[in-house]
Amino acid sequence: MANSSVPRAEWPFIEVLSDDQTRDLETINVYATVVEPQQTKTVLGFVNKQLPALQKLEHCKRVRRTTLADSKIELTLLLCEEQALTMEDLEKRLDEHGFSNVIHPKVVPVPKHAPLNRTQFEAWKQVWPLTYREDTRQDPKFTSDDIKVIQQHMREILQSDDVMRARIVDPVKKRIIAEAQDTRQASSHPLHHAVMNCVGAVADAEKIAATDSSSSMGRPKRKASQVAEEESNSVYLCTGYDIYLTHEPCAMCAMVLVHSRIGRVFYCRPTKTGCLGTLYKIHCYPSLNHHYRVFKHVLFDETMETQQQDLLDA
Repeated sequence: MANSSVPRAEWPFIEVLSDDQTRDLETINVYATVVEPQQTKTVLGFVNKQLPALQKLEHCKRVRRTTLADSKIELTLLLCEEQALTMEDLEKRLDEHGFSNVIHPKVVPVPKHAPLNRTQFEAWKQVWPLTYREDTRQDPKFTSDDIKVIQQHMREILQSDDVMRARIVDPVKKRIIAEAQDTRQASSHPLHHAVMNCVGAVADAEKIAATDSSSSMGRPKRKASQVAEEESNSVYLCTGYDIYLTHEPCAMCAMVLVHSRIGRVFYCRPTKTGCLGTLYKIHCYPSLNHHYRVFKHVLFDETMETQQQDLLDA
């Protein structure tokens, strides 16, 4: 039997989502009217020609269908935003075009923003029917085996001291690419953070590989299939790799992970200067040319229990 995905609610860590993905419902007022089914087409024609267009509310369905207690169907149609026209101006237009007896406007709230995930969709559609197309490719999946691997990597870099450590892993080939820790105090260099050292180790390894490749120019020619395979395997620095961190990284290190094209970040402990959830969510900035996923609190509860036990034993 295949190892099925673990539901998000049961993950032993938390994905750090953008503010847009976690925001609560915000509404905006619009005019709406109950219409008879046979009049819907006529009313829509008037609305499209004579009333201001609904701005940035494409996620709201134009007509709400409600089943009443007597099993009859009631249709409520959106007209325009309240801020676009006063009620007096709206009624004046209805009079001018002979729709006063057909359209009886009232103010109703609708969701201001389009839902970005199913949680928002399920909650917000209670206010007004919404359109939502779920992209399952954007929803991360973890099996129980995946979670065990993630926890094992984190457990191996977590030690009794409070030094920040980092490990870069190729999740496809399941091998450790590089590992490093914070050496600012030992080296007296302010830039020697764990992330900087770890990404630097990957870069150094690539330089060595490139040098070895250059020195092999005099060797027998490789087959075309071999060349193609090597080219397909070559990626930019940390493309597609995971990085495990004992602590949430600062702004500098978060940006290094952007530039190195890391795929996923897993960290255990939040920090006061952390920029992947605490102070900022750098990985969510839309202006960046690369975005990675971030998961926090990996083994966080376990480390807290260990610290509390250490205090009791002291």
